Amino acid sequence: MRYSFYWFRRLAVSFGVALLAVTLFDGFLAYGVFAAVFAGTFMLYTNFSNRRIQKKHGLNRKEYYYILDQLKEAKMKLSRLQNLFLKVRSLRSLKQMIELNSLVKRIYSVVKKEPKRFYEIEPFFYSHLDSVVELAEKSALLSSKKVKDPNMKKSLLETTETLGDLSQTLEADLRQVLARDIEHLTIELDVAKQHTNRKKQLIEPAQEGEKQDEQRITAPTGTRYGRKK
Repeated sequence: MRYSFYWFRRLAVSFGVALLAVTLFDGFLAYGVFAAVFAGTFMLYTNFSNRRIQKKHGLNRKEYYYILDQLKEAKMKLSRLQNLFLKVRSLRSLKQMIELNSLVKRIYSVVKKEPKRFYEIEPFFYSHLDSVVELAEKSALLSSKKVKDPNMKKSLLETTETLGDLSQTLEADLRQVLARDIEHLTIELDVAKQHTNRKKQLIEPAQEGEKQDEQRITAPTGTRYGRKK
């Protein structure tokens, strides 16, 4: 949908530029100028947009706007999940909702910041998030009522347990999408540690030399005794 919108925007911009250019010509020539300017503007606009997106995110235009559409749908599902806070009645269910919301929000934020990471956790957008929202809504509906029927109690218990399993699935998704950051952070910490150790090795001999110099300056040079006349 978003990709189609920007495609129509390119058409509109190209049409506007071509229409402006055609006002400078009359007769049959105007039609040729209109077609040439329209085609040229459309191609230049498309190439410029594609290069900009590829440079920024490493994605082509179609991929980029497809991921944006997926993020838009994920945001709507996240909003549905956040609305369940006021519907649950038990402390356990509330704690579970908070945990699920936190995991979904963190994954969403990472992919929104770097859209290319969408391909690292596609199952989250295609199935995991849907399952979480649907089961969470079911759990909130059951927990908001005074459950007396054994079957309903059993259903609520099973739903809660399944949400617990899905919570672990979301944790795995989050670890997967952050794996590259964790690896980079580990490398950076190792480099910083090595740099610190080298710096200590350079500083310690210098400090030892300064201490020896101070000892020479402050050490007593001996006592002189004068003679009585």
